This record gives sequence, C-alpha cells and structure tokens, in this order.
Amino acid sequence: MVDKDFVFSRIGRALVSAQRVEFITNQLVTHLSEFDKDVYGITGEEFLATTQKANLARATLGKIFTLLKLNSTLIIENELDEYLAKRNLLVHGFWRKYLDSISVEQAKRAVDFCYDFGRHSERIESFFKGFMFFIALRHVEGRTKVDDELKKWDKDFDYFITTLHDKRLKEKSNTTI
Repeated sequence: MVDKDFVFSRIGRALVSAQRVEFITNQLVTHLSEFDKDVYGITGEEFLATTQKANLARATLGKIFTLLKLNSTLIIENELDEYLAKRNLLVHGFWRKYLDSISVEQAKRAVDFCYDFGRHSERIESFFKGFMFFIALRHVEGRTKVDDELKKWDKDFDYFITTLHDKRLKEKSNTTI
C-alpha cells in the first residue's frame, strides 16, 4: 500500500527547496546587477549589460543560472546544469515519470528523487549563501565583522570556498591530462 500523503509531502518539500534556491540566486543576481560595477568588480561587462536588460523579478531559474554562468570563475557550472535538469523534471515532468500510476515501486522512486533533489537544493543554496557572504566580506575587516544576519552563513562561506577550490583543482587536472 502507498501512503500518498507521505509521497505528496516529499514532493512539497522538494518544491519548497527549489523555491529557496530560486530566491537566493535571484537576490544574488539582483545585488550584483545593481552594485557590482561600482563596488565589487567581480562580473564581466556581458553580465552587467544582460542583467540591466532583464526583468529579474520575473526571471526563471534557468535564466538566472544563465546570467550567473557568464562569470564562470565564481560559479559551479556543471552543478547548476545538473540541478536545473532535476528542477525541470520536478516541475514539468515529475507526474509523468513517477506518478502516472502510483505503485509502491513508483512511490519509492518518487520519494528517493525528492530526497536527492532536496539534498542537491541544500548544496546549491549553501553555495549561493556563501557567495553572498563572500561579497559581504568586501565591506568588513574580517569574517567576524559581518552583520549578525550574515554570520549565520559562515559555514556556507566555507562550502563556497571549498567548492570553488575543488572546481579549480578538477579543471587543472583535466587540462594536464
């Protein structure tokens, strides 16, 4: 027997995790679009020109990720592509793939997908919170001097830095092979 309420609650949690990622990435793009040219200098002219034309309030996650990928130095492009594919499956094809006839096996696969997607959402959200923390560091003397709201993202900053470091190591090893 399938507990449909449990399955649907997992889907709901997955959808909320997607919305959290959309929120933090939209906030980051909006912030960079508004302040980067004069304050940070970490994005390129193409990013700034494109974001000035974009309606960021209505931007889809795919559009936001495309904008962020314009500066590949500070972005984990493959991870974003994977995440977007999962998110699009959740939003556009989940019912067809997992729920068109709810069997015990399909319900288990659906729940497993939702758990995997939730964990992936947590990593992406953490990365972008760390990115925001990174930006905030430009205004203070050290990590301990950021405002109290951002201090909650201290571990996210560590994740951001570690992820970028691992990305660079991987890129370096791929170019030497």
